[in-house]
Amino acid sequence: MNICLITTEFNSNDGGLGNYAKMLADALEHYNWINLKKVSYDNSRFKINNQLKTAFYTYIEMPSLLVEADVYHSITPSLSKRLDKNKTVVTIQDLIPLEQKIYDSSLMSRMFKLSFQIAMKSALKCREIIVTSDDLAKSLTEHYSIDSDNISVVRACISNGFFPTSKNDETYTIGTISQLIYRKRIDILIRSFLKADIKNSRLLIGGKGHELENLKKIANNDDRIVFLGFIPDEKMNDFYNSLDVFVFPTLVEGYGLPMVEAMACGKPVITLEDSQIPHDIKNKTHISSINTLANDLKNRDFDCDIKSNLEFAKEHSPEKMAKEIIEVYKSIL
Repeated sequence: MNICLITTEFNSNDGGLGNYAKMLADALEHYNWINLKKVSYDNSRFKINNQLKTAFYTYIEMPSLLVEADVYHSITPSLSKRLDKNKTVVTIQDLIPLEQKIYDSSLMSRMFKLSFQIAMKSALKCREIIVTSDDLAKSLTEHYSIDSDNISVVRACISNGFFPTSKNDETYTIGTISQLIYRKRIDILIRSFLKADIKNSRLLIGGKGHELENLKKIANNDDRIVFLGFIPDEKMNDFYNSLDVFVFPTLVEGYGLPMVEAMACGKPVITLEDSQIPHDIKNKTHISSINTLANDLKNRDFDCDIKSNLEFAKEHSPEKMAKEIIEVYKSIL
């Protein structure tokens, strides 16, 4: 089977999209009967990351990089535009650009939303659509009135390298990791931590993003709050296992794999009641609120079934994801 996998990057540094593409490619390469061709921005001559590069790559460069394949798999709607729709599978990870409360009314925000809408019109013409949750499948049918038979729900995966280990200190440690952007609402966590004022405690914040300086101002030089920056893959298991509780205060998420990674390390996870997160994962977390998070952190009484969550996390293996996606590929041959 000849598969052409198309994405922006095969790299966990590219956030959820790049990590998804890398994990899928690595898993598919274990099948010796699959001939895999990877196409990404790595093949581009345009080295500046901006909208012009995206357009140039999608409409001019990418078509010349494609090889004849049985199946084309676009990891994002935007890269499906120039593909043979009858032979294309597209992954849609979220509809976040359609969320009005995420973006302002600036010209850039309106253009980004319009670009996403155009990409979606193209993606929905593809032969098969893969989404990561039942919630997203339902949203697609509601927004676009498409036939649910053309949608396959395949959960994204996490690395097999996540597992519980012993915590080696007595400091009560709260943590989170994500892009440091407005949507992730790390400011709520910082303010709640400061309000709780727990003795012998610390807050670890992993990730990078344009909200970093603002978040540091909110932290007000409190030496209990540590900004770790980018955490490489090989250090992620140690990060989760250094925590007593993982907090994910995001406003909206397509899925939220950091929560699953924390569960795989045997940690309780807190989300907020107004967070738009797929129900099958949010129901496995301790649901707090902006007003009660400080008290919940202080009381340390988290409504999470750690053993059940460990089993849930095991359902997110690369092998399982690849096997299910291969069945989607086979359906269009």
